[in-house]
Amino acid sequence: MTADSLSFLTCFCFGQVVIFLPALCRKMGIPYCVVKSKARLGSVVHKKTATVLAFTEIRKEDQAALNKLKESIKTNFNDRFAELNRRWGGGIMGAKTVHKVAMYEKQKAKELATRMGEM
Repeated sequence: MTADSLSFLTCFCFGQVVIFLPALCRKMGIPYCVVKSKARLGSVVHKKTATVLAFTEIRKEDQAALNKLKESIKTNFNDRFAELNRRWGGGIMGAKTVHKVAMYEKQKAKELATRMGEM
């Protein structure tokens, strides 16, 4: 892939591909986006499904449309990677985790009290 290519990934492809390709594209400065279904990606290449799609050679008459698409992908997804990555999750724990953390804290406090009592 070169710096002027463009990559599309589906969120249903293999885990190693989903983790490795975005990092590689970011490192090489290649715009990429994640498409929700393999069928949408496959319709571009006239196949039933496709997991990864990379444009490397473009006809001159399609170059303007591709540049517009690359620019929108870059501004909406690639340039906002750090912002989107930071907001992922939210730090809200479930009821079971809250209970386990409370049990661990209670156990730590009890251990600390017994240590202080020994000294």
